[in-house]
Amino acid sequence: MTPDRARAADPPFPPLPVALNAEGRPRRTGVEVEFAGLDESEVARVLSGVLGGEIEQSGPYLYSLCGSRIGDLTVELDTALRKNSDRRLVQEGLDLARGIIPVEVITAPIPASALPRLDAALSALRDAGAKGSGQGVFYGFGVHLNPEIAGLDHPLTPATIRAYGLIEEHLRAEDRIDGTRRLLPFVDRWPAALIDALAGAATASLRDLMVLYARHTTSRNHGLDLLPLFRHLDDRRFQRLFGGGDGGTTHARPTFHFRLPDSRIDEANWSLSQAWRDWLLVETVAADEALLDRLAAARLRYRDRLLSGRGDWRNESTAILAEAGHRA
Repeated sequence: MTPDRARAADPPFPPLPVALNAEGRPRRTGVEVEFAGLDESEVARVLSGVLGGEIEQSGPYLYSLCGSRIGDLTVELDTALRKNSDRRLVQEGLDLARGIIPVEVITAPIPASALPRLDAALSALRDAGAKGSGQGVFYGFGVHLNPEIAGLDHPLTPATIRAYGLIEEHLRAEDRIDGTRRLLPFVDRWPAALIDALAGAATASLRDLMVLYARHTTSRNHGLDLLPLFRHLDDRRFQRLFGGGDGGTTHARPTFHFRLPDSRIDEANWSLSQAWRDWLLVETVAADEALLDRLAAARLRYRDRLLSGRGDWRNESTAILAEAGHRA
């Protein structure tokens, strides 16, 4: 069977290579999807029509969908100013800015088996008029996945951090990230020096990687935001290493925060499964020790070519992935 035919036959949300957490329960993933074109009450009604549940208005620009078929969801205008929307001038400003401030749907952590139902609800939002990143010059909307880690001491966890760094350029291919999102600061690349350091950190623990990471960046504004995980790992060390780099917004949780994928909810062929498959590739590489070692060795050789011109790491890493059977 050819790779293309094999992919077509795959389920839309294939399981992660390590399906259970440290307690032996299925790993869960929180999902956040940003878009425009609908207000919060409209979004809540559409979601309730597909998923069931009771709609509650929890505050200005904030709705909850309780007891749906996939658990509780939140629908909100995605801005910190929402908390001050009881002030008339703030409310008027938010109403005027709806063209560029997205509405966001946020799920509670859900099992992979619930993702097809969420995907169907997103399709219903598209039919109702939701607009993604490609529908406006100021629309830099994203999809965030918050996959639960396999465990703080599970070898997959540090391997996943290394794998993401080594294939980030592959994931950032030109046709995969909207131009507006590239210009915005929310999904910046990890520093090249961090990738080089990760390539040489084959035996590093998660705690080791926390220190290594802090040497190169303290920002949350990357395609993979590790600060919630690091705060969960060791809050005291987090405060010492990252200080105010998170802007005071980091809540500890045992998850990765993958925020690279676009929200293209308005496009007929778009599915949440595209973001899921990107993350699945990261974990698949992490779980393949030989492939991860090959990528790391290639990156170290690439680093050592600095004086003679590094070349193109995106093409090099993509070629290695393709040879291993992983194509874009």
